[in-house]
Amino acid sequence: MKANRVPDQPPPAGAQPGTGNAGTPAAPAAPELTPRQQQILDLLRAGKVNKEIAKELGIEIGTVKQHVVALFKRLNVSNRTMAVSRGIELLGGRPAPTPAPATLADGLLERRPCVVLSLALPEAADDASVRRLHGALAALAFDQEAVFLARRGHAGDLIFGLHQASERDLLKALHTARQAFEDLHVMVPDWADGMRGGVTAGLVVASMLRSGGWSGEAIVSTAIASARELQEQAPAGRVAIGGPALDLLRSFGIRGEAALSENAGLHTAAFPALTAFEWSGDRAIHPLVGREGEVSSFRRILNHAGSGQGKLVFLEGETGMGKSRLCREFLAMCRADGGQAVLHRVQADTNNLLRDPESGASSDAARVFSALPAPIPGKPSLAIVDDCHFLSREVRPAVGAAAAKAVRAGWTVLLAGRHMPELDHSNTETIRLQRQSARDIESLVRQALGPAEVPAKVIHQIAKDAAGVPLFAVELARQPDSGGIAMSLLVTIASRLDGLRLDRKLLRTIARSAQPPTPEEVTGMLGENNESVAQALRRAMATGVLQTDAGGRLAFAHPLVRKIIDHVSLE
Repeated sequence: MKANRVPDQPPPAGAQPGTGNAGTPAAPAAPELTPRQQQILDLLRAGKVNKEIAKELGIEIGTVKQHVVALFKRLNVSNRTMAVSRGIELLGGRPAPTPAPATLADGLLERRPCVVLSLALPEAADDASVRRLHGALAALAFDQEAVFLARRGHAGDLIFGLHQASERDLLKALHTARQAFEDLHVMVPDWADGMRGGVTAGLVVASMLRSGGWSGEAIVSTAIASARELQEQAPAGRVAIGGPALDLLRSFGIRGEAALSENAGLHTAAFPALTAFEWSGDRAIHPLVGREGEVSSFRRILNHAGSGQGKLVFLEGETGMGKSRLCREFLAMCRADGGQAVLHRVQADTNNLLRDPESGASSDAARVFSALPAPIPGKPSLAIVDDCHFLSREVRPAVGAAAAKAVRAGWTVLLAGRHMPELDHSNTETIRLQRQSARDIESLVRQALGPAEVPAKVIHQIAKDAAGVPLFAVELARQPDSGGIAMSLLVTIASRLDGLRLDRKLLRTIARSAQPPTPEEVTGMLGENNESVAQALRRAMATGVLQTDAGGRLAFAHPLVRKIIDHVSLE
């Protein structure tokens, strides 16, 4: 997000009406806002997203967008950063209104995996420059759906993942730090080069709404203090990155670690160098264990592809089942056969953009297959699109049609994702990943641990907690002796649950039951009417989070999800 122009400066103290500094014409009179535009501006400054503004004002999201466009025109700006900054100037630095918080009855205290970014101007910065820092951070928080915490003096904090956790929160924080640096170079050029930053990850205690999203109250975290301490330790013009954030960087395959320098144990990067950090989606490659059947099935498909006959293949499985790991295995198999193979990965929250993890090039999802070259006679030609569940539902049929066209041209196309019912599965082959055996998971854990001496009972417990999901096993093995849960795993599961918008109180009630309860028992525990509880249960079971046993009792489909829900719940 680039700042397009410097907002008009207020006249200096003592200037005469009608003149500016040194006798130049004064800046145009401050625009008058309608009451509705003033409401919209106040809510923008409070960090509200369009959906929240619509709910607060009781209007449609489309109407909110129209008001925002009108507000931009009235303020003569073209983005939210400049609108909030301009609004702060017009209001003489009046603090943004604090939204009315939900009552404690509406919120549930919960530990949230979050990323915290702390930024500060030099202590000598004047009040006007600090107001612009706060305005820029409030606008950036709005754009990134982060929470902005203004601080007395010359600093401010942003919390990412409070509304909805994401594996990209760290990357968002790093890019936001760079953007703030660029914006402040336009707004307060005298102070921008002296800005310092700190980034870390940790658990934030917050009050959450039952169906998801922050309730607007109760934020407590040692991670905030840690980010502020890192910011104070960072040299001017640089961002210090804490150990927990470095762990996420490596776990989620975020590239750019070469931009970091280390001095006395402190890892820092210059603000402009933060552009080097980019999403690859490639987690650390773990050994391929227990997937001989799937590899054998794809070997048969590749042998068939060498004859010039294309095929559409679906690779399906829930989070953590190893879809991306198999995609890389299949890519290597095709190339080892002398064939041509390409891999693209759908990027979450990027309007259906695909990215080649090897070259870094991006392309439009609907056009990726039209750029494929002609198949090589006698050799397999393989095109893989991973993470297809991130494609919008509207574009999936078009992608399926384009894939079918490439198949008719002689390509074998593999589409990998969780579950893709919108795509035509007729005349295709589906490889559906199931949970792995305890023996396979224990073997995977031993290989992931390497030469480390870990007692057999610890390996057995990790395998038990992983319950057949290889990603969970690898992440649990990252800290086998702590008995805790790796932050990367908390983020992965929290992001999945947040996206489902399930009833949090219902889930924690079931998670904390000594024995699997019946639906009637859950209704009694919640003290609510049968229909509302039944509806929440149907949704939780339809998404695969809950299931019933032969006796009709409720249980989590994966025990680690139950463990994590119990771990993060505070009341």
